[in-house]
Amino acid sequence: MKIAVREIASLVIGTIGIVLLGAGLNHVLDIGSCASGGSYAVARPCPEGTAVWFWLALTGALMWILGIIVSEQNFSAPGAGQILWTAGFAGGGVALLVKVLVQPSMPPDARLGASIVAAVFIPMGLVVGVVGLVQLVRQRRTTDGARTGAPRRRGAPTGAAPDRWSRFKALNDLRSTGALTREEFDALKADLTGGRPGGRRQPATDRVALIRQLADRRASGALSGDEFEAGKRSVLRGERTDSLDR
Repeated sequence: MKIAVREIASLVIGTIGIVLLGAGLNHVLDIGSCASGGSYAVARPCPEGTAVWFWLALTGALMWILGIIVSEQNFSAPGAGQILWTAGFAGGGVALLVKVLVQPSMPPDARLGASIVAAVFIPMGLVVGVVGLVQLVRQRRTTDGARTGAPRRRGAPTGAAPDRWSRFKALNDLRSTGALTREEFDALKADLTGGRPGGRRQPATDRVALIRQLADRRASGALSGDEFEAGKRSVLRGERTDSLDR
């Protein structure tokens, strides 16, 4: 069975179940506690038709659970299962709470039971609903990142070139590891932002990448600290413009 068909079937079965459960439970709460049958005298006999509403509520609950099970992801990932779970628990809990607040004629025992159920159901539904929203947002971000070829960074302007932001990150990494002084950091940052002093043109060479290569070689032991500093000064003065990998 295809996922789309399963999700539709899940929603149909679960929604019918929620409606039946709500209708049956509403009438049962209006009745309150009662008893019928047997050889004992009862303080409050159940009105006619109580059993029908009870079984209707039970059938609805089973259909609601079946709808969640039919869903491809149940309630562990965004889909029909999470919708039914949230609607059944959070929606049902809110409906019970509203009934308690707006129906003063409700029997005391039914009022207490409905209040307890609402206090339990609402958090159970909201937790899954919030988790589902978070999962959905993450999926959308992953999809957007796959379409653009790079993960989208928070605060990055729309249309910004991904390589520019990677160069900013590399520059910050060099600064945080102590490979650059504050003055050197500001000079290289001007290469990326276009804020060259005196209106000079930006250098065609990616000086950040060259210094990053020098730093990597120093970290691997291929360069000493003095050799790294000499190479860095050469790059900053524009004397070295070729890739170190050549």
